[in-house]
Amino acid sequence: MSNEHPDRNENMQDKLQEIKKNAETGSASQPKEQDSDIGFLQEEIKKRPRNRKKMMRQMMTIAIMAAVFGAVACLFFLLLEPIFTRMLYPEEAVTGVTYPEETEIEELTPEEMLVNEEEKAATEEQERIREEVDRILRDKERGTRAVGNLYSALRSVALDSLYFLVDVSEISSDTDWFNDPYETRGTVSGIIIAKTDSEAQILVYSPGINAAQTIQVTFYDGSFVEGSIRSYDRVSGIAVLSAGLDGVRGEVKEKLKAANLGSSALSVVAGRPLIAVGRPTGNSGSTIYGTVTSATANLPIQDSGFWQLTTDIYGSRNASGVLIDPDGRVVGIIDSVHGRPDMPNILCAIGISETKQLIEKLSAGGKKAYLGVQCTDVPNDVRSRMNIPDGVYLSGVTDDSPAMNAGLQKGDVITYMGEEEVHSSTAISRILLENEAGNEISITLLRPSGDGYTEMELNVTLE
Repeated sequence: MSNEHPDRNENMQDKLQEIKKNAETGSASQPKEQDSDIGFLQEEIKKRPRNRKKMMRQMMTIAIMAAVFGAVACLFFLLLEPIFTRMLYPEEAVTGVTYPEETEIEELTPEEMLVNEEEKAATEEQERIREEVDRILRDKERGTRAVGNLYSALRSVALDSLYFLVDVSEISSDTDWFNDPYETRGTVSGIIIAKTDSEAQILVYSPGINAAQTIQVTFYDGSFVEGSIRSYDRVSGIAVLSAGLDGVRGEVKEKLKAANLGSSALSVVAGRPLIAVGRPTGNSGSTIYGTVTSATANLPIQDSGFWQLTTDIYGSRNASGVLIDPDGRVVGIIDSVHGRPDMPNILCAIGISETKQLIEKLSAGGKKAYLGVQCTDVPNDVRSRMNIPDGVYLSGVTDDSPAMNAGLQKGDVITYMGEEEVHSSTAISRILLENEAGNEISITLLRPSGDGYTEMELNVTLE
């Protein structure tokens, strides 16, 4: 076959020799035919053009995913942060309040109050006060300024009390004759007696609060939370409520505080300026000034030794709230239930000193044991004139009460409860607070019999 195309073979040999020669000599010049045969080796590889739309879609996807993961992380943090905080820093719950025992102040008996006025006026303190009053009256301008300063100071104390005062609304729902639903609401004023960041305990005097379906507690700024009864004394109508503070704004929660309880002893409060705060006129936030005019023992409340404070303050027959002294301390709980019939609009109050032990018991979730007697402390002159023995006189015994079931009667004089001798209704109230429902206690009494008294001992099971 090589002999068939001799010219072609010669041409190819010539080209190969020429290529070989050029390679040996390093010549850069190439025949045009060679360029066409190996030109494909010199092609430039170009980069693929960028797809901008695709890149934008990828960037948007990444941004959206980052936002979603960030939101999920924030949500989990918000949900789990309170749990971890409580685990790491457990908050102390309100378990109850305690009040230091008051130094016993001997109250003046009616006989001791009837001292010679000339002797009283001769004392150095009375002379000093009289001279000061005369000097103020002589200087009208200074006297007016002094009175203005006094009321400004009292007003400041009243405003500060807003941070421990609350409104307690008792809400119940029912239907009328046409089966249409309606809501009843009664509101009284109460005070905060203990507070943590998450809970407040509230003292309220409202005999019907245990029948309320819902209890709403409203603070000074108008915010409100739902409350529940921690413990309730069915005899006196005094209750301690528990209200959660988790839904209250931080600044409001910081300003809320527990009230400071003072003393209601007559020798302490008599003649001093007092402030009625809460709802003394029946309206929330009202304030009235006045003084305590008298203190009478033995409110007609079973098993108690409560003292009634009478004031010269003219208020509402539906008044509620507390009396505070110029230092802002609570000295009485306004009582519109046992007001004086002859002066129905004169504010009366339950002395705070005799209620402190009951408040302590209720705040701890306990209850006062029930006996069912109305006690009277007989003054010394009446006791000697009526020949009544020393002890606590029973002015009434409640039907179907533990006292009646055990055989106690009106007119009996209790001298011992258990091993403790009793001389006042306050002592009986304290002993009942120290006992629990179901406890059995022995009561020694003197019962009228002919011209004298017969001693008896009865066993009573408290409820």
